[in-house]
Amino acid sequence: KIIRLTWPCLCLCYTLTLTQHRLILPRGYLIAAPSVFRAGVEEALSVTIFNAVADTHVQVQLSVKGEAVAHSHGTVRDKGTIKLKVPPGLRGQAHLKVWGNRQLTEEGYIFQNYTTVTVDSKGTAVFIQTDKPVYRPRQKGLSLACSSGLTLDISQLHYNISPTESSLCPPGIVNVSFPLSDQPVFGEWLIFVEMQGHTYNKSFEVQKYVMPKFELIIDPPRYIRDLNACEQATVHARYTFGKPVVGKLTVNMTVNGVGYYRHELGHPVVKTMDIKGSVTFDLCVREMMPVDVADHFRGTVNIWASVNSVDGGRQTMVHDSTPVHKQLIDIKYSKDTRKQFKPGLPYKGKVEVTYPDGSPADGVKVRVKAELTPKDNVYTSELTSRSGQAVFEIPSIPTAAQYVWLEVFRELVEFDVSDAFGAPKDDGHFWWPGLSSRRKRRSSVFPWHWDITKDARFAFTVRSRPERGHVHR
Repeated sequence: KIIRLTWPCLCLCYTLTLTQHRLILPRGYLIAAPSVFRAGVEEALSVTIFNAVADTHVQVQLSVKGEAVAHSHGTVRDKGTIKLKVPPGLRGQAHLKVWGNRQLTEEGYIFQNYTTVTVDSKGTAVFIQTDKPVYRPRQKGLSLACSSGLTLDISQLHYNISPTESSLCPPGIVNVSFPLSDQPVFGEWLIFVEMQGHTYNKSFEVQKYVMPKFELIIDPPRYIRDLNACEQATVHARYTFGKPVVGKLTVNMTVNGVGYYRHELGHPVVKTMDIKGSVTFDLCVREMMPVDVADHFRGTVNIWASVNSVDGGRQTMVHDSTPVHKQLIDIKYSKDTRKQFKPGLPYKGKVEVTYPDGSPADGVKVRVKAELTPKDNVYTSELTSRSGQAVFEIPSIPTAAQYVWLEVFRELVEFDVSDAFGAPKDDGHFWWPGLSSRRKRRSSVFPWHWDITKDARFAFTVRSRPERGHVHR
């Protein structure tokens, strides 16, 4: 049985090969080798012999197009490492073969395996780092290059400068500095590092003035409580080092909503004001609302804030998650409310009462009504929400019931149910999602199965019954 795994280790991907002898003793071997060999570099292969009873002579061979280009060997008892020198100039795919004690007369563990590896022509890796991404005139640049045998050159287009200071740090690391004149060439500069015939580079910029960076934070209300009143919103602008930003703030606001058949587009409102760290302004949605929106309108406030600082910097931020609902209270059944019930047994349910941002609404009166027909009432109860929930229990459902409609409603104008759009119960069991409805408000209709003793469908309906003159704040 052969299992092959690949994982990264020290920037190299290793290939594992595991086999197990079919003897009673659990003997086997494990070979870890790089999946990418570097030309001109001595690579290492790790060999492990499980439950070894004698030394094993292990040989390694690297072949390209059927021709052996490198060979090495060593003796392993339990664990060992075999070095393989990869010739320079190789590139592409190669065949790696490893075997142990191929001659049956020898002692030790007998095995043989092979895999395909990739040979990279670059036998070196160089890491180049600068202390700044952008420099100004007369500044001194610091550069760090990690490898060995480096030749470093710094240039801008056809202009070259030589490092004035160079110090050799720990082996393979070179630290250099280079000064910029008072009138350097502005734009992109390049650092070139040459090693073993290969060239590496890194870019940095030289600018006359480096703009400090700052961030914007828009702090709007959690949700719009009253469409006819103005809320407060705040914009904060601070540099990354904490200093407040001074400049000009431009705010573009509107309200967009999602309807049943089309998207509602509001009116833009633009305001311009001075800012010093932060500024608070009025957010009046009545000026932004689309025309003739329905009672079930649901949307969000979109705010685009742009700050131009006195030092010439500019940042823009967008916020579009403040909910705007024409009906302030949302009512829906909880996820743990059962979608089926048995006639003759009690039924328990739970209703979630929330504000547009999902926070619980307390002290809201909710009425629950269950009926078989408009004139056959089964259950009526009035509840008050606590911690955003209202729990009800119907003592019993008549055993002869074919359809039961459960109504949950409030005697307020700002009422809504955030589920599906349904039809009135007069349409009976012929209701299907997507059909037109004679009602203007949102409802929830769940066609539930009752397959205990009868082959029938239950319609679980949530409807609204607003009464005029009652307004919830």
